[in-house]
Amino acid sequence: MSSPPLWLVLWFLSLLSLALAQSPVQTFFPAAVPLSIRSPYMSIWQQCVNGSPPLSHAWPLFWGLQSIMGWAGKIRVDGITYAWLGDDYGPPFVANVTNVQITPTRSIYVMQAGPMNVTVTFLSPIEPSDWVLQSLPFSYVSVEASSLDGQPHDVQVYSDISAEWLSGDRSSLVRWSQHSTEHSIYHEINLQSPQQGVEINHQAQDGIAYYAMANRSGLTWQIAQDTTSRGQFHDHGVLTNTFTTAFASISPIFTVYAISVDLGTATTFGPVTWAVGYVRNPSISYTTPAGNVEQLRPYFVTRYGVDNIGEAIDAWTTSFSDIEARAIAFDEAVMGNASKISSHYADLVSLATRQTLGSLDITVSTDSTGQPNASDVRIFMKDIGSSSMNTERVNPVEKMYAALPALLYVNASLVGPLLRPLLDAQDNLTTPYAAPDIGPAYPNATGVNLSQADQGVEQTGNMLIMLYAHARFSGDGSLLSAHYGLAKRWANYLVDQALTPSNQVDADNEGASNMTNLAIKGIIGVKAMAEISRALGQDLDAQQYDSHAAALVGSWQSLATSSDQQHILGTYGDQNSWALMYNIYADLLLGTNIVSQTLLKDQTAYYNILISSGNLLSYGILLDSFISDRTSAAWQLFTAATVQDSGIQGRLIDGVWARANYNGTSGTFPDTYNPSTGAVVSDTAGPAVGGLFSILALSLPNVTIHVDPVQGQSPGGSNGSNGGNGSNGHHKTSIGAVVGGVVGGIAVVALVALAVFFFMRKRRREHQLDDGEKFDAPAEPHRPTLSPYTYTPQGESPISPNIHPLEAGAFAEANLSGPLDTIGSNTSLVPPGSFDRSGFSGSSERPGSGGSSSKMRERELNARLAYAPSISGSSNAASNTGSASSRDPLSPSESRSRGGRSGTRSGRSGSASGTGTGSRSNVSLSPTDVLGLRAEVENLRRVMQEIRAERLEPPPEYTG
Repeated sequence: MSSPPLWLVLWFLSLLSLALAQSPVQTFFPAAVPLSIRSPYMSIWQQCVNGSPPLSHAWPLFWGLQSIMGWAGKIRVDGITYAWLGDDYGPPFVANVTNVQITPTRSIYVMQAGPMNVTVTFLSPIEPSDWVLQSLPFSYVSVEASSLDGQPHDVQVYSDISAEWLSGDRSSLVRWSQHSTEHSIYHEINLQSPQQGVEINHQAQDGIAYYAMANRSGLTWQIAQDTTSRGQFHDHGVLTNTFTTAFASISPIFTVYAISVDLGTATTFGPVTWAVGYVRNPSISYTTPAGNVEQLRPYFVTRYGVDNIGEAIDAWTTSFSDIEARAIAFDEAVMGNASKISSHYADLVSLATRQTLGSLDITVSTDSTGQPNASDVRIFMKDIGSSSMNTERVNPVEKMYAALPALLYVNASLVGPLLRPLLDAQDNLTTPYAAPDIGPAYPNATGVNLSQADQGVEQTGNMLIMLYAHARFSGDGSLLSAHYGLAKRWANYLVDQALTPSNQVDADNEGASNMTNLAIKGIIGVKAMAEISRALGQDLDAQQYDSHAAALVGSWQSLATSSDQQHILGTYGDQNSWALMYNIYADLLLGTNIVSQTLLKDQTAYYNILISSGNLLSYGILLDSFISDRTSAAWQLFTAATVQDSGIQGRLIDGVWARANYNGTSGTFPDTYNPSTGAVVSDTAGPAVGGLFSILALSLPNVTIHVDPVQGQSPGGSNGSNGGNGSNGHHKTSIGAVVGGVVGGIAVVALVALAVFFFMRKRRREHQLDDGEKFDAPAEPHRPTLSPYTYTPQGESPISPNIHPLEAGAFAEANLSGPLDTIGSNTSLVPPGSFDRSGFSGSSERPGSGGSSSKMRERELNARLAYAPSISGSSNAASNTGSASSRDPLSPSESRSRGGRSGTRSGRSGSASGTGTGSRSNVSLSPTDVLGLRAEVENLRRVMQEIRAERLEPPPEYTG
């Protein structure tokens, strides 16, 4: 049998090589692909809307897609030049894009340029363990090439940027310079008349652009008009190492800043890597609480100094291989864990990661000599892409709350400096609720605006939840100690306002009265305050807030559940209303577990009914029954994390993925959109999509919270919060805990007997009254179930995938034993070429979850009994529960008339019953008394069970 002809063999090998180069097959087609996202003002994308040209025939765009960002790339093969980036060449001299892959840190394009297979990788690193590198606003573009026909080819590569990176005003005048160091060459471009803190078309007016490459053989460079530099490369394959001094405007004549490399003749090349940066120094104009204006510098100056950008560029260009290896390890860890949930979920977190982290500026202050103060770290978030009137808000609290899962998952220590400016600004104020931001016009952090009282419950709940989440997952309790008084003020506001929010709006700008989803956020905030107090050893405060939270959630469940007790209503009393109860997610994340597992199961079943009845539209499900034209990607994934059924969770994920995969509408990935049409509503390219990490974040381990004594506060108890649960998961058996448990059990029995005695005595007194003095109850009153206190051990997700807790987050922990400038800066947990799990640590148990001791349960019981014979005398819960029997929502006026809006605090006694009128209120058995007694008996029963089950378990440890 004769051999096949040589041409046939070569043809087959070429096809095989091409097929291998194109794997894996692209299955994800977002409308925009991130190219370079490293800061709020360095957010560059490729538009990929259906019908748009490929990357090799298109200009990159700024995040709003309103401005071209001049960035070009060429490859010259055997004297023929092909474009791989930019729109200055036309077919047939453009590379054919055959595949695109998106990971959390990279966008990878596979192309064919004549006989060469070309891979172009845009890398925006995520450096969770090195804040210096994370704050350095540079990214990479890297090109590799291999022969498709097995033959050697003569290859040169080229890339340039234009001054369009500097300003949204293209008439602005610019100047430039070229620099060579021992390790690299770079071009520097800046405005002749920069304007600090000013934006035009969302682009800053005070930054400097850089284009750089590490020194290597075959490198040449040129600064000239676009046609000159690109023409030089097209004709000769090398540049001239010269630059023009004819400084001009950005356009209409475009000067470009080019670097090329002659790779010679071979079959395989690369990588050839360019570094591109946009640096603003100072980054933020910050008004201190004292009214002084400080110019905050990017964090990287703590290593490289204020005026030594060349050293930073050298480090960046020469570290590419190490940074790429860490990025690949990061990608594999994130996508590996996300893929255990679903491949669609892995796509979502991949698209969301750079977008979320790119909204941040990590900053430090400087001293009187201009030297950076590495211990004074603040992080600022820009409200990118919002459609509201204030489109450039600084540290928008509701967006920070939405992004919280991603921030915790990447490095929980990021959350503390992000909260700090908001906390500092409000410490010495008297307003009871939290502010929505720290300024309306990024990058100018001018201070808080407390005039928006209608956002009080929303933003105050957000702040308390984030404050405790930061401590819980980073182990850093310094903010808890420093701002304890402020946190108490906020918590007291929520005790008064959370249950029946009236004249309040939520994160979605809805303002209906008595929204159940808004109410539960506030109640979780109260419970978070209890855990904050416990972490600080303020046991009496912890008991009080435990009692408030228990009373509030009991009343909430009675008011919020439908008449058939099968699901949660959208607003109290409206049996036709429903909502995605995304705020319950915080209860699972924090391990507070105040929402009944039974209720979560019922709500999961109701979501299935909604989906089956056509409410799951083409691109997701509506937020609630009141909104007909929008939904949120983050809130849908928050909701997905709370459901008890993996199939329903998958349906919710798939709805969001369908929108992320939709390229029929122009725009970068939005958080808020129309689920029917996919049309963008708000928050394109913004940080809220960090909420897509919600499911992954539930697998994070908590760590021991390290705290300092609270200034001006005496310990609120003896040893209750200094137990023996360290971060290593080992326990110390405490005799005190055992004895306390026994005593607590006896006390519980006595209290039950006492409660029954008083109940029977009131009944006897009732029978002694005249008929006119008796309470006329309905023949068939509705009797809500008051058992909302089911706890899940260790706060685990009910359908948590098999994710190793050390993989599922904490890519870096705060180095709390050293100074603040070492946080994440010198101990990389993702070393080159590996993913070292040994660097992760943390206890598998969470404060306030099922690992508590019998002594803690006894304190919890005492807290619930110390305030009133009904559910709680120091809040409005007792009165409110009374109205729950008729399913009528309480208005603020009704609540006040029943004695429930008194705003009582720790150390002030509350009414034991509703205020009522006349003598009958002093002698009759009101519905409030009935429900209050039932709630106390239920609490006693539940706490007895918990004590019995956990008699020998020590409490979690908080160290100070």
